[in-house]
Amino acid sequence: MSEAVLLLLLGLGVGIAVGLMGVGGGIVLVPALIYLLQMDQHVAQGTSLLLQLPPIGIGGLYFYWKQRHVDLRAGFACALGFLCGGYFGSNLALSIPSRDLHALFGMFLIFAAIMLWRQTRSPKPASAEAQAASGPRADAAAKKNGTRMLSIFLVASAVGVMGGMFGVGGGVMLVPLLVLLFHFDQHTAQGTSLVALVPPTGLLAFLNYWHAGDVRFQVGFLLMPGVFLGALAGSKLALRLSPRRMRRVFAVMLFLLGTWQIISSWVLAHFR
Repeated sequence: MSEAVLLLLLGLGVGIAVGLMGVGGGIVLVPALIYLLQMDQHVAQGTSLLLQLPPIGIGGLYFYWKQRHVDLRAGFACALGFLCGGYFGSNLALSIPSRDLHALFGMFLIFAAIMLWRQTRSPKPASAEAQAASGPRADAAAKKNGTRMLSIFLVASAVGVMGGMFGVGGGVMLVPLLVLLFHFDQHTAQGTSLVALVPPTGLLAFLNYWHAGDVRFQVGFLLMPGVFLGALAGSKLALRLSPRRMRRVFAVMLFLLGTWQIISSWVLAHFR
């Protein structure tokens, strides 16, 4: 089997997982590039960021927008936070030896698994604070809105640091944080997070990896068609399956994979 066909099939598999689980491509793609194509950790992350430059979230964003589950102002704050945080996160990643970054990525996968598991809980109604946007409290809510947007920006920047550091989009972490810290309902948190996936918020991080020579353009371009088509197929398949159950299975897989990465990095450090 030629390398081109293998990459197309790999992209298709990654895309199906993305559409089926409702998670960003980076969290699936980076481990796939490392374990299936034997890529270095830095190169896998840089190549993953290349695939995240197109507006991959626009289809899902349109769906949530029609259902009125998008907070545009918060979404723009998240996008700006991802852009700024990704730059600093990528600089930090490039200063870390690949073996150590491999272990840190394992810790990130465990954290992402916990965040993904949280999303499988039953959606909660919007809090009374969030619903009290009119009436006597409207003026007070308006005064607090600027502080709230700044807080969302800072949280998104922290998530962006992790995204740039590990070559992922960050949505799997952002959504639970919007629910937990800012009392978004689950659907609005998901719709708002997609705003950050339409503009190329990973551009600065990608450029850092590119200047370091850690991007494989040929691999990335061959993966793109499969990821796109696979995501469409996975989304249709998800309608016939239980999204909650599939996300829980995927969360367990991420937890086990993260644990394995930490253990394998420790073994290489002490017995090689």
